[in-house]
This record gives sequence, structure tokens and C-alpha cells, in this order.
Amino acid sequence: MSRTLWIDISDLLHYLAHHNRPSGIQRVVFELGRALVTLAPSQVRFVQRTGGPSDFETVDWSYLQALFTTVTSVSSGPRQAISESAPASKKQIDTFIQPPETETTLPAALRTQINVLRQLATMPREIIRYGLQRAEIQRSARIRRQTMAAKANRPVMPDRRIRLADAAKAGDVFFVPGSPWHHADYVRTVRWLRDDLRIAFGLLIHDLIPVRHPEWCDRGVITTFTQWHRSILPLADHVFVTSRSVVSDVEAYAAEEGIVFDNPVTPVGMGSTFGVGTSAITEEATYALSDEGGIVSTLPAAGNYVLFVSTIEARKNHSLLFRVWRRLLEERPADQVPTLVFAGRAGWLVSDLMQQLENADWLGGKIRMISNPTDGELAALYRGCLFTLFPSLFEGWGLPVTESLAFGRPCIASNATSIPEAGGALAKYFDPEDLDDALRVIGATIDDPKGLDEWQKRVAAEYKPASWEEPGRRILTGYDL
Repeated sequence: MSRTLWIDISDLLHYLAHHNRPSGIQRVVFELGRALVTLAPSQVRFVQRTGGPSDFETVDWSYLQALFTTVTSVSSGPRQAISESAPASKKQIDTFIQPPETETTLPAALRTQINVLRQLATMPREIIRYGLQRAEIQRSARIRRQTMAAKANRPVMPDRRIRLADAAKAGDVFFVPGSPWHHADYVRTVRWLRDDLRIAFGLLIHDLIPVRHPEWCDRGVITTFTQWHRSILPLADHVFVTSRSVVSDVEAYAAEEGIVFDNPVTPVGMGSTFGVGTSAITEEATYALSDEGGIVSTLPAAGNYVLFVSTIEARKNHSLLFRVWRRLLEERPADQVPTLVFAGRAGWLVSDLMQQLENADWLGGKIRMISNPTDGELAALYRGCLFTLFPSLFEGWGLPVTESLAFGRPCIASNATSIPEAGGALAKYFDPEDLDDALRVIGATIDDPKGLDEWQKRVAAEYKPASWEEPGRRILTGYDL
């Protein structure tokens, strides 16, 4: 009798219900799920927690696929980037950024509309030009209409759900690929799975950053993450990780805690691309990058900017690039310095950085931020950039590095932790703690357009995008499925 792999996607569904874009872990969970159900369609099923620690019900893959597609493709229309041409006040920044620790059932776009109106009501009159005020109000109305339409078009959970307790068989496997750390009672779930249902339990660890470097994390995450892993890891039948670097971290942590694993910690690697893929640039995304139709572009012209795709948080090291770009502008004419584009939402521990960017007038517009881009907009951003940057101080893998290479764009990245595993020989590296080293590598690339062109051609010719089916096969092999 064949065994079933039950995949817990509770945290993915919870995240998509409270955020208007998935972040790295959510994308990994989705892509792994897609790969696993493709590889073993008769053996892979998905479940969601619906109540207490033993309350799980099945979820159709078709529903999850439709929901994820909806969330990653809905756009708020042509957008006003922060730092388009004038200093962005703190009021303006708050208008477009929702802190990740804020939990609410309001759709993100509707929260944006409310913030816009609140901030406009409190800003000094001399700051609000008539045209900007009118544009923001029109944008708010458009967001509200699109939010209501998106909500109406969201897929509905099918009624044909089955309780895990009724469907699971002894010998099956329960796999957690995401981040259900907010469930303090998850240890009761694992004991129920193992003792009552007689099924194996395993999980994928993306990183141990809250344990190893709590200084980069929200205080609540540090507590919940540490307690969760301390109680869960001793019960795991099999532990998978994203990279060889994380293997070392997990093995060291297990030794410190006196945890002995039944099976070796297994690195599975990651795929290269997400969502729309490397060739799909939507008409909406291309339009957002143009000046057609009387809409002011929120980006510099293609071929005139450098891209950094990431949530803005302390660990990602945006502050280093801020200092690098300031030095570049001190050392050469502004027209010889490409614009630096931050693509992603603002996260925790960056209020000082955002204030510094505001005070510095976003370096006269030489740094810009595109908040929460859709998959189509990300594709257009990659296609139009000179090269990408990824200066992170610590990663479990480095998804933007492989994504950049998959789009045929050279990447200059940090040489820390797992990032060189992601970039391999086709990326260039610098010490993320060393401003002068970063400035040297980035400056040399900007000053050598011929070399950059040759590097880009080499990336396009030599990079072989990694399939998500490879980590999927390693997980199935680890469970003898």
C-alpha cells in the first residue's frame, strides 16, 4: 500500500490572508508544493490547521494554486514610487508601508487607502500640492475598487474537505515546509501525529537566524522561533534544510541542545524561478515602466538602474548600499551613477534607515523604492536593470541571487553564509561588512560597461536554471516515497 505525504500549508494560507504579497518562505513553500504534487500526484496531499493541535483538514492543490496566482498578480496600477523626484516625508513613507508585525483582517490595499486619507488629513498644508493631493485621492479610490474586485475574484475554498484523522494511515508522512512558529502548541500536534496516527514527522528549516543572530529580528519572532524549534526538533524523524551552510548551523545547534537526529540533516537546495517565470513580462508591468499615456514613470529608463530585490530589513543590509551610493555620488558626476532601486516591502528594524533616506532626499532620487511589486512588475524590473545587488549579512539560501541569474542578469552579492552556494561562479562577491570592498566591486562594474556586457552574455549562455523538482525529489527520497 502506497504511503501519503501530507504537507502542512497552514502558515502559507494564513500569510496570504494577511499580506498582499508572499515573501521568500511563502514562495518556497508554494514552489516545493507544486514540484511535489507534479512528481507524485497520487501520494502528495495538502492540509490546513482549522482549530486545535489535532484539527487538520485537506486542501485541494487547485485552490492553493488559484489563490497564489491571484495574490501575486493583482496590481494597484501605475504607482508613485517613494523618492520619485522630491524628498519623501515620513508621512508619505508610512502611507505606502505596512509593518509586517501588524496583523489585521483588512486587505493590504484597503489599509493603504485608509493610511493615505489619514496622512493627507494630518500633513501640513504647505507640503501638499494640489496635484499630489488629487493624485493620492484618485489612487486611493482606484485601490479600493481593485481591492474589492480582487476580493470578489479570490478563489473559494472547496467544500470537499476531509479530516486528516480520518484520511491518514499508519506509515504516512507529515511534512512542514513553512514557518508555523506562532503555534505554541505545535508540539502537541507532533505528538498526536506520531503517537496516535503513527505517521512520521519531518520539516524543512530555512535558517536559524533568530537563534544565531537575534539582533536582526523582531523580539516576538526570537521568542516564538526559539521555543518552537527547541521543542519540535527532538521529535523530528527527518530534518531537511535549504543549503550546506544551514546544515552546519542546525548540526551545531543540535549539539548545543543535546538533540540527536534519527537521520542525517539533508540539504535539498532551491529552484531558480518563481511565479511568472523568466520570459513573462505582462503588459501592465511594461506599462508601469514607461512614460506612455501621460503617466510619469516610477523608474529610470531601462539600462540605467541597478536592482536590489528584498524585504527591507536590517539583515538584508540596505544601509550598506545607501553608504556605497553616497560615496559613488561624491566621487563622480551624478549622470555616471545609475539609480539604485529597492524592490520590496519595508520590514522590521529599518525605521532609522528610512529616516536617513528621507533626510538625504533619497540621494536626490538616486535611490528609489518600489513597494510590493507584482510578479509581472518584478519580471520587468529584472529585464530592465544593468545588474542586481544582494548584500545580505546572513541567508539560508539567497533566492534573489538565483532569480537574477535565471533572468540573465549579473549579480554582485555578499560572500556570507549560503549566498555563494546560490550564485556559484557566475556571481561576483564582496564582504558585506566592508564598505570599501563593496564600493570597489560595484564601482568597477559600473565603470566597465564592456565587461558588464560580456558578463551578462556569459550569464545568459552558461546559467542553467535549477528546477524545483530537484529539491522535491530529495525530499521524496529522504522519506523513501
